[in-house]
Amino acid sequence: MRTIPALLVTIALAASLTACASNGAGSTPSSCNAPGAASEAVTATGAFGKEPKVSIPTGLTTKGTQVSVVKQGTGRQIGDGTPVLIEYTLVDGTTGKVAQTSGYNGQVAPITAGSKNAGALGTALECARVGDRLAVALPQSALSSGAASTSNSKSESAVVAVIDVEKAFDARATGTPQLAAEGMPAVVLAPDGAPGITVPSTAAPSGDQTHLLRKGSGSRLTAKDTAIVKYTAVSWGADSTVAGSSWTDGTGAQTIPLAKGQIAEGVRSALVGSRVGDQVLAIVHQQGAAYAYVIDVLGSVRS
Repeated sequence: MRTIPALLVTIALAASLTACASNGAGSTPSSCNAPGAASEAVTATGAFGKEPKVSIPTGLTTKGTQVSVVKQGTGRQIGDGTPVLIEYTLVDGTTGKVAQTSGYNGQVAPITAGSKNAGALGTALECARVGDRLAVALPQSALSSGAASTSNSKSESAVVAVIDVEKAFDARATGTPQLAAEGMPAVVLAPDGAPGITVPSTAAPSGDQTHLLRKGSGSRLTAKDTAIVKYTAVSWGADSTVAGSSWTDGTGAQTIPLAKGQIAEGVRSALVGSRVGDQVLAIVHQQGAAYAYVIDVLGSVRS
């Protein structure tokens, strides 16, 4: 499973170049990128999910981010926080030449719409639907800074991304809430699903433990899968602190390979056998300390 490269999402293109959601699909964006002259000038032909033939005028410029729907899908709409699987072709707006593609082999990790790390591209995915082919015209300045640019009074050289929106996952665990286990950390959820974790004043369990907070009904994860999750982890102790959180660090959904030796065994064992839609509380001992993980299981892909 290949991650979306920095060329596409953080996004340092200079060197290489010298949409209403509910029920876990992500929160509705306050606004969506509109089409414009630059995105409307893009033509992309060929079957959905296959590398398209892209044609643009040379010397293409744009004022901010523009998004046009080349082919309209009928799937779920993408909201803020939704993990999305895409295939893409990047074209240099100055020369009209293809700069990079995803490979169109199903091996690209999901990108989270609206996440900080996804920058302008992540914002451009909001309001799209699964099955859409998008033509996205992005100003190079937005890409080099990672900003989620939507408008600009000044025209700039464009970078064009033709994106096939292949699949979307829930933005949070959607399973049925379960009774809390005695002596375990208390978990409260923000409106977007981000967990807040309060550990008890008692000592942590001596061994790793797993407790189900929400019971999903999706497919069951196996050791052959790569899990798509969001998580928060806190240290267990009187001075408990957040050790990491994909909800707040700008990364969005994470991919976790479940083969032995790839991740901490306590985390791996908590995920193998869980179902998509589950929210799992895992007590894991690492490097001499105990941590409480709350993990939302959003989906899986085969490695």
